[in-house]
Amino acid sequence: MILAFDDFQFDIQALTLSKDGRKISLKEKPAQILALLITQPDKIHSKVEILEEVWPGRTVTEQVVFQNIGHLRALFGDEAIKTFSKKGYQWQLPCDPVDGKTPAVSESLATDNVSAPADPSVNVSDDDSAQNTANASAKLPWQVLVPVLVAVAAITGYFALS
Repeated sequence: MILAFDDFQFDIQALTLSKDGRKISLKEKPAQILALLITQPDKIHSKVEILEEVWPGRTVTEQVVFQNIGHLRALFGDEAIKTFSKKGYQWQLPCDPVDGKTPAVSESLATDNVSAPADPSVNVSDDDSAQNTANASAKLPWQVLVPVLVAVAAITGYFALS
């Protein structure tokens, strides 16, 4: 099944994304999260549910969900995925099924695997390790800076009270 939203089309079975007929490079894990979110847009998906669905039988931190959601938001805009505090994430953009196949993508574009120019970090999220933190902080410094500042404040407060 292919769903269309904004200028994008996403093939749920093939986990392929295109925009205006051009293929957009999207790693497997964010594509799986996107498929989960857009196939059940009325549901709020918890981090635990996403972890079980996308990383079944593996022990990974909730940080990978946060990072991959951040990459999807960078690609589709902040309004695409809503966060419900202590509940999870929900897809917000209207999706319409596309009849038939995706529009023909020229062979050169299909083999070039063109990335969205606005967000080259979309390619950096398949990994379940923290090695992508530097790339994520380069694109979204506030997402890294805020937890660091909170940790520094907590440590400072702890030692001040000791």
